[in-house]
Amino acid sequence: MPRARLVKGGERLRDQINKRFPGRDKASDGWIGDRAHSQRKSFHNPDSRGWVHAIDIDENMGKRGKWRRGRTARVLASQLNAYAISGLPGADRLLHIVYEDQVSSGTYKRKFWVFRGSGYSHFQHIHVSFSTTGETNGKVWPLPILTRNPVQKLRWRRALKR
Repeated sequence: MPRARLVKGGERLRDQINKRFPGRDKASDGWIGDRAHSQRKSFHNPDSRGWVHAIDIDENMGKRGKWRRGRTARVLASQLNAYAISGLPGADRLLHIVYEDQVSSGTYKRKFWVFRGSGYSHFQHIHVSFSTTGETNGKVWPLPILTRNPVQKLRWRRALKR
């Protein structure tokens, strides 16, 4: 079996989040499945080529202020969802976003990229799973929350609204 490695899209997303929120809590972060994951089908388990197609991102983006207790995580999850809907280049890297007991995906056309559910858990972290496109596409995730540059933030915000 090949060595396990996170898809390039997942690496880039994780790197952008870490850069934007350097003091964030990483207690619920992860990408490769643990023993419990290995007992079932999971995007956290390496596929036959060694690719791991999921990451978990802790909801606490910082120790103080508005970044605590998921406020910023909710914005991040919403922007990931908006990006998936947008059809912008690279949006096809996303398969699922799971957070606060809801899932969003492009699987069911009637609820295309709409947060729905319950029964999905994921209260302490956002789960993001990636398509095979994410294996090689490590381009920047154009999410306004991931930049401090006001010009870039505005550009990305406009792109997601189209």
